[in-house]
Amino acid sequence: MKERQIEHRGVVTEIMSQCVKVTIVQEVACATCAAVSLCHSSEKNQRVIDIPCPDAGRYSVGQEVTIVGQVGLGLRATVWAYAVPLVMLMAVLSLVYAWTGSEGWGALSALLTLILYYIVLYAFQGRLQRKFTFQIKDF
Repeated sequence: MKERQIEHRGVVTEIMSQCVKVTIVQEVACATCAAVSLCHSSEKNQRVIDIPCPDAGRYSVGQEVTIVGQVGLGLRATVWAYAVPLVMLMAVLSLVYAWTGSEGWGALSALLTLILYYIVLYAFQGRLQRKFTFQIKDF
């Protein structure tokens, strides 16, 4: 069975030798609501996605493209960015508090653990970028 895909429409903003930068506009789910002009919860975020592309020369700046990614990759990225740090934070906070009886040391240890986690995640940024990639969909 083929894995489900995430698709976004975007515009090519920059072309490099082996990479294409595509700007996409992410809209919240309520953006299609009839009351969107009255509501202040609607927002749009622009994201620039670097897409490895060996034939980058076939695209031009300003060209509209569709980029695709696997749903499973999005879920995996969410786990690495949010779930793992939350579990680490709670575990370290609980363990240090249980050992020392000090909430301050528990909180400090938990924050230092998160800082260390994100430093390690940043150090492996290249490896993660190779796993979490989008592709330009051919028509």
